[in-house]
Amino acid sequence: MLKVNRLMNAVLVSAVGLSLLTACATPVASSAEPGQTRNSISVSGSGIAYGRPDLATISIGVQTINADAGQAVAQNNAQAEGIMNALKALGIEDKDLQTNNFSVNAQRDYDPVTGQPKNTITYYVDNTLSVTVRDINRLGEVLGKAVEAGANNIYGISFGVSDPAALEAEAREKAMADARVRAEQLAKAAGVSLGSPIQISETLNYPAPVPFMREAALAADAVSVPVATGQMQISIQVNVAYEIR
Repeated sequence: MLKVNRLMNAVLVSAVGLSLLTACATPVASSAEPGQTRNSISVSGSGIAYGRPDLATISIGVQTINADAGQAVAQNNAQAEGIMNALKALGIEDKDLQTNNFSVNAQRDYDPVTGQPKNTITYYVDNTLSVTVRDINRLGEVLGKAVEAGANNIYGISFGVSDPAALEAEAREKAMADARVRAEQLAKAAGVSLGSPIQISETLNYPAPVPFMREAALAADAVSVPVATGQMQISIQVNVAYEIR
């Protein structure tokens, strides 16, 4: 009788354990509603705005060559100072003059006939000045005066606008209008209705100026360089996702 009672107790304990295990394994229903996915059409649109540049940035350089390093540096300093004084005399402010490179390189000389190295060294000194010209009508005059004062390296000229916000806004409106037209065409072809934008991103580009031949207005008594100021172009591309119904 004792053995039977022990066996029944063991069966009851096992049953209770199985019941508890089954209860723990039962999933609990979540009260959160699943997110709704909106159908959409994604398109790209582009817009371009044009404007006249009103400033330019020039890299003006001086290179001097001498067998004596000290003389090469002294000559370079004198020419660079002369250029800066000439530009300041034209009204270029200190804030628009910035030295962005100064280097001294020693190169061994070679015999031009045999190609063999010689026991002499030549020193090359370079000084580069970045100049911002805010009166673009005097750009040719600035270039001429810089060369006259001793500049022997003129690097790229880049044009810009001092306040690009208006051009950016114009390009952005054109890009959004272009995107809307494309999305409407796709929606019509698909037989759906176009809703509001649900996602927008943009990319802003400043390509090189598109030149039109026009010389800057120059003072009659100044040494001048003919300059084509070009036309500033700002482009914006937008990627827009529209909801469809």
